[in-house]
Amino acid sequence: MKAEEKCISEIFADNNSYEIPNYQRPYSWNQDNVSDLVNDINDAFENDLKEYFIGSIITIEKDKKTFEVVDGQQRLTTITLIFSALRNLIKNETAKSELQKKILPINALTDEPEQPRLKVRNKEEMFFYDYILLNKKLDDDYNFLEIERKFINNVRTIETLLGEYDETYLKKYANYLLQNVYLVLVKTDSFESAYRLFNVLNARGLALSNADLLKNLLFGRCSNETEQKKVEKYWNLLEDIITLKNIDIFLSHYRTSLKGNKAQNDLFQEYDSYLKNNAISSEYFCKKLIETAKHYIKIRKNDFEENNIKKIVHSLLNVSYDEWLPTILTFMNNPVKDLAFNEFLSLIEKTTYQNWVRRLGRTKRNTVYYNLINLINKGTNKAEIVSKILELTNNEEFFKILESNLYGMSYAKAVLLRLENSIQDDSVFKSYSGLISIEHILPQKATETYWTERFSNQQINENVHRIGNLVLLSGRKNSQAQNYNFDKKKDVYLKNSEKVSFDLTKEICEKSEWNLDNFNKRQNQMIENSRKLWEIK
Repeated sequence: MKAEEKCISEIFADNNSYEIPNYQRPYSWNQDNVSDLVNDINDAFENDLKEYFIGSIITIEKDKKTFEVVDGQQRLTTITLIFSALRNLIKNETAKSELQKKILPINALTDEPEQPRLKVRNKEEMFFYDYILLNKKLDDDYNFLEIERKFINNVRTIETLLGEYDETYLKKYANYLLQNVYLVLVKTDSFESAYRLFNVLNARGLALSNADLLKNLLFGRCSNETEQKKVEKYWNLLEDIITLKNIDIFLSHYRTSLKGNKAQNDLFQEYDSYLKNNAISSEYFCKKLIETAKHYIKIRKNDFEENNIKKIVHSLLNVSYDEWLPTILTFMNNPVKDLAFNEFLSLIEKTTYQNWVRRLGRTKRNTVYYNLINLINKGTNKAEIVSKILELTNNEEFFKILESNLYGMSYAKAVLLRLENSIQDDSVFKSYSGLISIEHILPQKATETYWTERFSNQQINENVHRIGNLVLLSGRKNSQAQNYNFDKKKDVYLKNSEKVSFDLTKEICEKSEWNLDNFNKRQNQMIENSRKLWEIK
């Protein structure tokens, strides 16, 4: 590894060439980022600073004049855009020619362009070459891609910022940029070395994600250019399916579904060892990524046709954690022959809710998922899966907790929503949106005569927060119902004849009164319904 302070003129010296690898994220600086850099350099210029540093770039030295950029593409690309804008603004042909040399030299004898100083990703390369480096005229009806528009908008922003100055000032500004603005150029001999250094320095700009690193690893493992193109095509499809902001979490879930254990290293290293240990080609691995990504989105969007499956997935998506998800991905990739998908989902829901309500820590919760993943990956059957789940759950403890106070628990609303969906037959699936709150039928402050005549203080204290005394309502209705008597509460629930959308709440509205007997009946019924949903046999 070698690190040197270099002025921009040396960075863009003759025959130097920088390549943005295809695994990198696209250029992302917006007009504010660009304005900040241009104005910072301008301030340094006007204050006559002898040296002005704008950060570092970390590279892999492919040969003495060619560098692959691991970190620093935002600055390097923006400096190229500044040179492009200055070339467009300055009228003097000699000065224009000098600036052109810094981004794309033109052979004086043949008038043909030579090697560009900066080569961007393949997807943007032709546009960048033609319309930024060569300044060709764009057609009025040109249909920009997002990244192409960003290049053009940023050049125009720079032209606007610098366009107010005269030619003499612009030439001095350009010279200052070349001779007095510095970067630290870090040269390494391998991607691993560059990545380690990047993690230490974490230079200004967007950090490489695990997805960026994995993409580079897959490209590096390709045996030929044809395979590289296939991998690039698959990866672009993956980004379209998952979206960039969600890709790292997807890759984390997929890793768990493959390995069935807690990650021992960072995600990139985990995939690196997995690919090496299993001798999997980049192309094959990308195909499996796409298949799994489609499963993943189907789960996240609950895009299933069968209502019974929709209900289970909706219930799981209401859980406050998503550690259950890799287990389902594993099953979708490797179905168990004697276990239907809906049966497996039901088992995962039972397991997840039992261990959520029992308030198990993350490590204990994950133990059951890891065990199931490993069983499925090695080949298993229904009996083995049920046996393992029974070993790592506890029906008795779960229902004892569920029969006690529910209100105020993190799982309370999810439990009530699942019970709501469970009483509808499979021809119906309701998905609720907006603010939903939990309402006490017997109020927490039961001071009105109606309540004190029907419940003793002890009965109120023992039962007010239990599942039999709770219903779901909209937030607005909940605040209006307050501590009224039962008849007035029902009026609020059904105000203006607008029936509440929750069937379990409608059942309460059909009752003539709310007393201890009705509470006990509903408590028992809710627990019985819960057993149908979550008891593991």
